[in-house]
Formats: sequence, C-alpha cells, structure tokens
Amino acid sequence: YIMSKRIIAWDLGATKCAVALVEYDARRHQLHCKQDGAIKIRTCESLEDLSAKLEEITGVKMAEADAVIIGAAGQFDGEHLLLDKSCPHSGYPYPMGFAELAKQQKWPAFDVIHDYSPIVCATFTSYLHHPENIKHLNNAEINPHGRRVALGVGTGVGLKDGVLFTNGDFWLGTNEMGHIGVTAPPLTDKIHYERHQELIRFLRSESILAEDEPLTFEKLLAGPGIVRIHAFFDRDAKNKSAEEVGSLVREGHAKETLATFAWYLGLLVGTVQLT
Repeated sequence: YIMSKRIIAWDLGATKCAVALVEYDARRHQLHCKQDGAIKIRTCESLEDLSAKLEEITGVKMAEADAVIIGAAGQFDGEHLLLDKSCPHSGYPYPMGFAELAKQQKWPAFDVIHDYSPIVCATFTSYLHHPENIKHLNNAEINPHGRRVALGVGTGVGLKDGVLFTNGDFWLGTNEMGHIGVTAPPLTDKIHYERHQELIRFLRSESILAEDEPLTFEKLLAGPGIVRIHAFFDRDAKNKSAEEVGSLVREGHAKETLATFAWYLGLLVGTVQLT
C-alpha cells in the first residue's frame, strides 16, 4: 500500500505556465506542495521543451510522478489543447499535443481540465473557510450548495460555473464567456451610455477594430483591451503596452481608464448573470 503519491500539477495559461510538485498523504488525506515555480511559455520552443523546463523546476520527471494534472485555458479534445477550435494553434505559440507527448515519454495517468475548474471546485471545500484565502467584497451569506461562478481577466477572459447539489452530485459547466459581444447596457445613465457609444465609434474610426470585426468583452478587458480603452482618453497612447498602461492605472494617473474598465467588467458580470 502506497502511503504517499507525487503529483505534478500544471497551471497553463496563454502567457505563462506555473507548476507544482504536490505530495498526497494517503493516511491523512492531505496535500502538501513540495516545490513550485513558473515560466513564460514563449521562452520555450515546443511543448516538449516546456515540459522539460517544468521538470527542472520540480526536480522530478513527468514519467516518474504518480499522476500529472494540467489545468489549462481552452478545451482538450483528447489529443490537443485548443484555445480556438476553429484554429488549432491560435493563442499558443506551438501545438499543445499532450496525448502524443505523454505516449512518447511514458507519462503516468494524466488529465487536462479547464483551468478554472479547480477554482470553482475549491469554493465547495474547506479552502473557502480560511480567511487568508478569501477577500470578501460584501457580507452576504454563502449558500453551501447552489451555483458558483469563477470569472477571471488576464490574457483572456475566462469563466466556469459549477453546482453542488444537496445529494452530493456535482455539475461543472463547459461555457466560455469572453468571446460574447458587448451589448448596450439595459439600464444606465445618459453620460455613461454616450461614453459607451463614443468609445465604439472611436475604435471603428481609428481602425483599432475593423469595420466588420465584432466587439467582444475580451477585446476590452483582456490582453491589449486596457490599452484600447486608455487610447480613447489619450490618443497618443495607442502604442503603449498593457504593462505601461497598467502602471499608470496603479499610480493613479489614469482614473478615467480604470473607471471605464471597471464599468465594462461590471457589464460583463451583469450579462453573465442575465445569461
């Protein structure tokens, strides 16, 4: 009987990949993180190269672990990880052919799950009851069952929902919300509605968006989205990077940009709730 197991966990996004060596204590049913780190995926030439760099961080080869779990952006079709099903390599700098790599290197049991799935699942565990893990925005009482939604804004806009039923059954959604279109808010004041219309006109007139290109929430909230919003207020800022605009926001020099970004984030949340 094996008293402990070694699990290698990936957190693979469109920009970077974090990794951890986790030890599972079978007697106490506890998980312990033994080693962790991260690497930008564009510093690697291939998935095989990325895997090798992660092995250097953990000090353990994938084939030597008892299991490998990969939380990743996009959908896994059993062979490849796809950010955009219509274009297999879109979003990643090289093909993410996990099935072939696992077979070549004789990996142990492995699975690829949506990267927000662990976040949703964690909210139904004791993790939620530790104050150091959670920052509450209000005093609302949390339903131990019902639906939970994880929403994140980064290189992309990700969303995952899950429901824990009273009989112990669990349902996990398969939805992606970042690519839905930005609609006019059903209820807002005149000044914000006019700003919304002017921003859309600006994005079209400056060719930031093509005439027939749809405006989605990702194009305003993720990646270069905050640059597009900031350029609306500062026309000389179109060539700034997201990091540069982010620094201006944090330093308090782009308050209108921050307020507008937050307004569209709120519009996304409201749209998700209506959906």
